[in-house]
Amino acid sequence: MTIATFFRGFFTGRDRAPSELELSDMGLSRADFRRLSTSKAGTRDRMEALAAQYGVTPALIDADRGLALELAQTCGHCQCAKACQNALDLGVDFDAGRCPNATVYADMSPA
Repeated sequence: MTIATFFRGFFTGRDRAPSELELSDMGLSRADFRRLSTSKAGTRDRMEALAAQYGVTPALIDADRGLALELAQTCGHCQCAKACQNALDLGVDFDAGRCPNATVYADMSPA
């Protein structure tokens, strides 16, 4: 289960924001929660597509929850998200030089 899937499932249909205790249990600050909950649509798909260019699998992304959170926050608010999504929609690789997470994926690369 990805972090994004977990949070969507946990918070879907709730009539209140999570309590400080709930956030603490998940290792999130209120600011982290706001950033994740306001991420652009398709964030996880874009993360996985760019990571795949470096041989990084979803399992590798999710192996370190803190790192996965950072990657999701960065991708979810990226200024290049539209261009990245367009590349995905066209079935072509996105220019990794424009991705703020590219160096992290390169460092994570198993190759």
